[in-house]
Amino acid sequence: MSFDDLLLRIKEAIQYLDGHTIKSKEKLDQTLADIIYDDLPKDKQALWCAPSMYGNPDKQTVGGAAVSFLLRPCSFSSLIVFGERQGVSPTFTSYKNWVGYMPVGIPDADKELMRKFLHCYGPSKVDCFMNWLGCSVRQAHRLWNTVADEIVPIQVEGKTGYMLSTDMDALLSAESDEETLILLGAHDPYLDMRDRTVILENKSFHKTVWRFVANPGVVLKGERIIGIWKSKTLKDKLDIVVNDS
Repeated sequence: MSFDDLLLRIKEAIQYLDGHTIKSKEKLDQTLADIIYDDLPKDKQALWCAPSMYGNPDKQTVGGAAVSFLLRPCSFSSLIVFGERQGVSPTFTSYKNWVGYMPVGIPDADKELMRKFLHCYGPSKVDCFMNWLGCSVRQAHRLWNTVADEIVPIQVEGKTGYMLSTDMDALLSAESDEETLILLGAHDPYLDMRDRTVILENKSFHKTVWRFVANPGVVLKGERIIGIWKSKTLKDKLDIVVNDS
């Protein structure tokens, strides 16, 4: 069976989520696989119910595995979202069932994504955008070029970056507060800047701030990182430990 054929079938079956919420990924896969089964050609039904060649064949069928893979493109169409977690298990439903309506399309959404990125993280470069978005080189350049007539190059510590021309006045008139200390939580959007040396010049401390798991909070002074902080609850008190970088 072709990818397009299967994707169309799951897009029809996944409408079930407009009125239902399913707990656990395993149950979600099999529920949708069961819905699809009835409309399959007779010669495909036995294959659909055969043990999966992936994961655990005692718990997953070939149909369940196919559904699992095809949920990704369905999520891009807002047909499925994570619902409220129940205990250790996530729940799944449709965007429409979760918020009550389908998302409204944004005209020139690709341009708007680039504008938001540069407004938040400019001056920046196309490779920084690629790493931030997690896309291919080709896609990054395609999106970047949508705002080619809206950006200007500027020099930052000897390196060329690009900003929205509409943000230049705000940049030139900005005043840095060198005295106020700010505590940011781990994974604050400010820390998602790809050119990390802008906010933490000493690269030897980057692995302390940006970890694979359990990132600490950071202390900002003059918009730059000068330390990290961690917290833990002790009965009815919150204990915070701060270390400089």
